[in-house]
Amino acid sequence: MKTCTRCGKTLSLDNFYKRKKATDGLNSECKKCSMNINKHYRSTESGFITNLFLRIKYRVNNSQRIKNLPENEKDKHRCTITKKRFIELFELHKKKYGYTCALTGVPIVPKPTSMKETNKSNSVSVDRLDPNVGYTEENIIFVSNKVNQMKSAVTKELCIAIIKAYEEKGL
Repeated sequence: MKTCTRCGKTLSLDNFYKRKKATDGLNSECKKCSMNINKHYRSTESGFITNLFLRIKYRVNNSQRIKNLPENEKDKHRCTITKKRFIELFELHKKKYGYTCALTGVPIVPKPTSMKETNKSNSVSVDRLDPNVGYTEENIIFVSNKVNQMKSAVTKELCIAIIKAYEEKGL
């Protein structure tokens, strides 16, 4: 049994996350309190941007789809940016664009959304300009989640072809 330092409840040990650095090997807050702390942190701008970076790193390193790719294909998904630099890049984005999408100018919000709302939300998302290049400083921009979903894996060549088709039609 262990007492949570946050809520004060005495609970069985399986109600605490493991933590190697702790003297007893367990987190000081119970799982429920830890989840509430993390949820609150992710709702802050700093927490949201940090979580966005960590999700990219996790997806690149742990996705079965990516793990099974040949090495040269894995390069298209690698993230070579540090967390510190990622946060700096978001700060630079805010100086240049404010809280708007780099592609459309629509407002973006650094707040989490439900999975159901993700594809149509204006929460901040990271887009790789060239889908054949990984997450590099030169290849990422901050856009709305909605725009990123619409763009998907569109290449520069496809954009040029679309513009050419519009011009040919006189649009």
